[in-house]
Amino acid sequence: MDLDPPIQNMDREETAFLASGFQPSSVLEILRYAYPITIFVYYIVCTVASIVTLQTMAPKETRIRRRLIMYLMSFNIFAYLAQVSTLLFDSLVRQKLPADQDSVVGLLSSILVFGMELALLSDTDKPVWYPLTGSFALAVLFEAAIGTLYLTTLSQEEVLTTAWFVEVSLIAARLLTFAVAFFSSIENFGRWRKEKATDAERQSLLKADNPEEQANGEGEDGYGSTSDSSSTSSQATAVSNTQTASKPKFESFWQKADRIAAERKEKALKENGSWFAYVKRFMIFFPYIWPSGRPSLQFRIALVGVCLLINNGLNVLIPRQIGIVMDSLYGINFKNPWVEVMIYVGFRIVASSAGISGIRSWLWYPVENYSSEALRTAAYSHVMRLSADFHDSKSSSDIQVAIIYGTRISDLIESVCFEVVPMFIDLSAAFIFLSVTFGPYEGFITAATAVVYLFITTQMMKRMKDPRRAQTSAYYEMSCVQSSGIHGWGTVAAFNQIKYEEDRQAMAVKKTISTSLQCQVQSLVSHGLQSLTLLSGLLAGTFLAIFQVTHGQATPGQFTMLLTYWAQLSSPLTFFASMSRRFAGTLLDAERLLEIMQTKATVVNKDGAPPLEFNGGHVKFENVSFSYDKKKDILKDISFTVSPGETVAFVGQTGAGKSTILRLLGRLYDVTGGSIKIDGQDIRDVELFSLREQIGVVHQSPVLFDDTIMENVRYAKRDATDDDVYEACKAACIHEQILNKSEGYQTVVGERGVKLSGGELQRVAIARAILKKPAVVLLDEATSAVDTETEQKIQEALKVLCKGRTTFVVAHRLSTIMNADRIIVIGDGEVAEEGSHDELIRANGKYADLWSRQVFLKPKDTDSTEGDENEDGNKGTGIVNDLSTEETKSVLANVKSTTSQKPADESQTDGANKKAALAEGSTEDGAKKSQSSGHKKEV
Repeated sequence: MDLDPPIQNMDREETAFLASGFQPSSVLEILRYAYPITIFVYYIVCTVASIVTLQTMAPKETRIRRRLIMYLMSFNIFAYLAQVSTLLFDSLVRQKLPADQDSVVGLLSSILVFGMELALLSDTDKPVWYPLTGSFALAVLFEAAIGTLYLTTLSQEEVLTTAWFVEVSLIAARLLTFAVAFFSSIENFGRWRKEKATDAERQSLLKADNPEEQANGEGEDGYGSTSDSSSTSSQATAVSNTQTASKPKFESFWQKADRIAAERKEKALKENGSWFAYVKRFMIFFPYIWPSGRPSLQFRIALVGVCLLINNGLNVLIPRQIGIVMDSLYGINFKNPWVEVMIYVGFRIVASSAGISGIRSWLWYPVENYSSEALRTAAYSHVMRLSADFHDSKSSSDIQVAIIYGTRISDLIESVCFEVVPMFIDLSAAFIFLSVTFGPYEGFITAATAVVYLFITTQMMKRMKDPRRAQTSAYYEMSCVQSSGIHGWGTVAAFNQIKYEEDRQAMAVKKTISTSLQCQVQSLVSHGLQSLTLLSGLLAGTFLAIFQVTHGQATPGQFTMLLTYWAQLSSPLTFFASMSRRFAGTLLDAERLLEIMQTKATVVNKDGAPPLEFNGGHVKFENVSFSYDKKKDILKDISFTVSPGETVAFVGQTGAGKSTILRLLGRLYDVTGGSIKIDGQDIRDVELFSLREQIGVVHQSPVLFDDTIMENVRYAKRDATDDDVYEACKAACIHEQILNKSEGYQTVVGERGVKLSGGELQRVAIARAILKKPAVVLLDEATSAVDTETEQKIQEALKVLCKGRTTFVVAHRLSTIMNADRIIVIGDGEVAEEGSHDELIRANGKYADLWSRQVFLKPKDTDSTEGDENEDGNKGTGIVNDLSTEETKSVLANVKSTTSQKPADESQTDGANKKAALAEGSTEDGAKKSQSSGHKKEV
């Protein structure tokens, strides 16, 4: 026969199609190919839709129906397999090889599709039924149509044969079982309802402890298992408390962050109702990812898209060109092999990093850097402008991790646009190209290999989740044991527990190795199955190509092209298999940053707020109330007025609300009731930064930046000269001490100022406040935790800072605020007493009681004299005194004189004199001890 090669390669049915036009056999061939493809597309689309919309089934008597449907599907798969075997056997008997491609490929594809559906159905106890119901309905229609056309296309010789009887029986049996499966799933479909939860096969982050309970939407391990919280800062804690069962015994900082983020993600999914709404929340990042207003960057993105399309084309052309080179070497295509080799080399150069890949990276780097810069800058700016309630409830490490890893959301967009889409195009092109070149059998082998590879990989990843968690937990437990033993070596040695710690460490190491081995074995099995899947596909495709080459249906060059193409398939398959885990991790990282970006500042400027007009510094608290959590009031209806230049001190027990008053004055928080006014202006009605510009603060534990002393002092006034800094440090009594350091003002203080002593740290902070020249000064325990000599120097520096300025002081050491213009005693959030030091002593109230505890001897049960022994035979308690001997005597004399002027009965006078006498007898000894140790003593 003198036929062209393409016509010669066609089988009998294809030739008949060309010769006779549109025939029933042609329709049958199309239906056989369309049948599995339609079922597969429908099932995938519906499954994706159910995942996106978070739909699940209300499981009422579903186990029986599910098991029945699984049996029916298994029977149908067996029927397909039996029909394939019958066709192959009949082909062998009739010596017609290979068997009809449309029949065999259609049946094998049906086995693949329904086998995948059966595997997914068996993997979950709460399936979404409408993908299966629709598949069964389509199967009934296709089976009926294919069976009818099959009977009409048979010849008289083929009817009533054994093969005919087997095929008709199998088709009828499948038609019947698909109908039963359809009507069985209809009942389940009727009970199906929409829930905001995830199916077991789709729940890739947290595993349910009780599938039935979760299926009802009432489980505590599904979406929305966390309780609502009115405070954003407490959401993570509330979620964590409800997930105690899934929380590991030991979890690292990263594990905890991932767990909380995953639980927060599930809660957000429940609240939003679908993945579309959930992902839409991340559109807040779009302005920082897409370079709007930057035409040059947008043009670069368009060029990157062109580069990706060129790269997709090269992925097809390079294997094809290898085949052309091989054919030219064999003299099949009568082409010059040198020319073809040069074309191949040119393709490889264009596709290399020196060609289109390098150009694409060069074009993309500015876009990537823009996104990273924009996200980081916006996130940091947002965090810095949030209120104190946010910063008080979040650790700095959490915020830093959220900013650093949250910017990976741009990587997700990049991955979708420049990895997912191109690789999907590569896989589709591979399927089409191989199917056209080697026929439908090769297309089926490619598709089957891809589906099986992805299924095996996702299943193995799911099964490795728990072992990996156990491995991470065991590793962290081992690290904790090591760290605690090394850091606490002194305690270990003191209690002679070295052998115990060794045993603990040995057990922890053994557990870590055991869990690691389990992960290694599962990983080995996973990689082995992946390799076997790819190898099986390669062998099947190779055998088919060899058969076609030996029968003149393909060329050696095409065989070489096939081998090259298969080598390129492993990369996109591996990418798609791990894509869900990568995307889930990126969304978890972005979820943390999203929570921060959606947090609103509670202390904000009013629209059009004017700047503060400072006129002396008259401060008025008017019926001020405040609560941190909206439940318990810290301050209750506090009112007082401070005149310009006046110094007011706040004293009271810890937690009484003293420091809160200073925080409200600096407007770190807003009052919940009443008002605070400066020079007649409500601080909520003025511009926030102008208010804080007038306030200088010295904290109990001031924070310095890891920079030089010069820059730390200059931080209060960025345009200050070096001479200004020197004068501020001189006023703070720290100038000479700085000069005595080896690097002077260029000394780096370390993180938070750790390289400075406590006194140096306080005086540098005071110098910083002096440089600012504030109108209002806030001192929060500015002289605590320092020795007497250092305190005297700090007091001298504070006098310079507070001179002529309205000053608010919080102090526990009452000796530091004796000279305050007014002392306000805070008790239980209210003003308990108010007055000068002498007035409060004469009032003999709470302040006098606090003063006596700090200055005088306070026997526990009896007024024993110094030297007396208590019931345990020990000496009486010594006094607590943070004053020098001379100051103490002076104070005692002053107290005696003031208390003698106050009318009192005889017993009160005798008691005061007795206390004074006791104090005189023991003050000198106590002061000497205090001076010799260089530190105060407190009881």
